[in-house]
Amino acid sequence: MKADLLPAIMKQFQLRQDSIHGIEHWRRVGGLGLMLAEKTGADRNVISLFAYLHDSKRENEFVDLEHGARAAEFVTELYKTGKMSISEKQLEQLTYACRYHSDLNAKSDDITVMTCWDADRLDLWRVGETPDPARLNTDAAKVPAMIEYSGQMTKDFLKGDR
Repeated sequence: MKADLLPAIMKQFQLRQDSIHGIEHWRRVGGLGLMLAEKTGADRNVISLFAYLHDSKRENEFVDLEHGARAAEFVTELYKTGKMSISEKQLEQLTYACRYHSDLNAKSDDITVMTCWDADRLDLWRVGETPDPARLNTDAAKVPAMIEYSGQMTKDFLKGDR
């Protein structure tokens, strides 16, 4: 990720940085996504960008059905203004992953998109929800040890063991 991208994301983020959809969540999604990518072969650059962008346009912590669409538009804006140097294929993957990440009915056959979604869903522990393997897309995310690891990451964070 380019050095000037995170400040641009944070500048427009409307929620508190320590919110349940804030930067610590983004960091965990990035870490989980990169771990999954080792097994799935997903595009690591798209995973990293998704982690920091997917919830960046939330307007509240609760029901915000359009935040994914706004995030996808923001991704396109960042791309067009040169703040992101990615290919058109990566842009397509990233915008689709952001737009539909909270739609449980959304489907994709793209391993990078599916890995993005799984990384986000593995961090549901932060809201007191155990990730459901039936709602995960990749075999790597469905492994009980991965689900347990993601829960331990969140527990460690909440205890202050960062």
